[in-house]
Amino acid sequence: MKKLLFVFLFSVVALPVFAADFVSPINFTPTDESKRAVIEYIRQNVKQEYSKIGMDSESTLRMMEKENLVAFKKLVTANDTELLARVIDQYCRIGMCNYVTLQMMYEQEVKAKGESLKW
Repeated sequence: MKKLLFVFLFSVVALPVFAADFVSPINFTPTDESKRAVIEYIRQNVKQEYSKIGMDSESTLRMMEKENLVAFKKLVTANDTELLARVIDQYCRIGMCNYVTLQMMYEQEVKAKGESLKW
């Protein structure tokens, strides 16, 4: 019984350790290892997000994985890395840490930076 309890507790505690970490597009170096890390983060993040809302069909997951990879590649080329860092911090802090959201909000921030309210 103690052994079973230990295995259960270990699996609950160790589960987050195996989750893929967010890979920042800022100063990203495209090595094979870092590319695999991005793919794994996207795969796990998309699966988690879409499973929560019951939209975890294989076709939906693959489509959203591809969208996230495209967004990541665009973020790698961001010119204003200070602004991108703020966007990442703001949205990841509230659990919206997918590359599609980050890329969309970064573009909105860049656009808003050059605008002002006019009558």
